Amino acid sequence: MQMRLNGRRVIVTGGSRGIGRGIALAMAREGAKIAINYTANEAAAHEVVASVEQCGGTAIAVRADVAKKAEVDAMIAEVEREFGGIDVLVNNAGVCHFLDFFEVTEQEWDFHQDINCKGVFLCSQAAARVMKGQGGGRIVNVTSISGEKATNPKQVPYCTSKGAANMLTQVMAVALAPYGITVNAVLPGTVETDINREILAQDGVEEAIVCATPLGCLGLPSHIAEAVIYFASDQSSWTTGALLAVDGGFML
Repeated sequence: MQMRLNGRRVIVTGGSRGIGRGIALAMAREGAKIAINYTANEAAAHEVVASVEQCGGTAIAVRADVAKKAEVDAMIAEVEREFGGIDVLVNNAGVCHFLDFFEVTEQEWDFHQDINCKGVFLCSQAAARVMKGQGGGRIVNVTSISGEKATNPKQVPYCTSKGAANMLTQVMAVALAPYGITVNAVLPGTVETDINREILAQDGVEEAIVCATPLGCLGLPSHIAEAVIYFASDQSSWTTGALLAVDGGFML
């Protein structure tokens, strides 16, 4: 079977853990060269690199805080230097803190906006400059169904930042279309990962989510990865500005 991403040069932000890790490994299996972005957990990023290499793939780890322009620009330059270009950017890095409305500080608000929205813009702008010079590319944003529906009253900064990221996806799709760059978003529902396992284990949490999900189960990183691969591949060449919920039917 032909690999869907053979030779594609890909950056996955927040690629060392959780959904990002699953995306990176799945894209590598489809033949992509992967740059694993991380902010603090260097060991986890290098573990993903090792996993890719063990399967015969190519990967590097690149550190950058996606909310800081200088670090983003340096990351893009490093990947371009190592891989000779950038074909796909997966904006996966994100944060989510559960807070009572009256406990949300200005710092918490800014933190969510900086990572979940500003970071998407900064990485996209820097990568798109490279893609423009190459004649095109793919940007795939991993946002959330929480950007379309107020799923939890303790996610005020998270929901608003993801809603902004969804709109950013669509306006970037219009702005970058003349350069052959498509921009789409995958909106995960609740996906079980190493990051949220403790929260899901709290009394009644997982059961409530599963009961509200028509397909009757939580998602896996592989479910999200398949949608990302579609948007990164030639199969989606006439698709841009799409917001694809991958949530087991939760939004219905």
